[in-house]
Amino acid sequence: MTPATLDQARAAKNKLLEQLRHRVDLRGVGIAVVDGGYGVKVNFARRPPRGLVPDDVDGVPVIVDIVGSTRLL
Repeated sequence: MTPATLDQARAAKNKLLEQLRHRVDLRGVGIAVVDGGYGVKVNFARRPPRGLVPDDVDGVPVIVDIVGSTRLL
């Protein structure tokens, strides 16, 4: 896979955020450095159902991380 540019990652982030924003277990969506380019990182409180998050969005890789519950200090 060709490394994604920052502009491609930003577009993919926005597209994925629209698809996932209704999830109560979603903790954040950001951009990460991946293999000399950029990707989208999605943080969940718990493992999402299989097939919910694609491996890539328009060729931009997607990384899923389980961060658990968050709380304000």
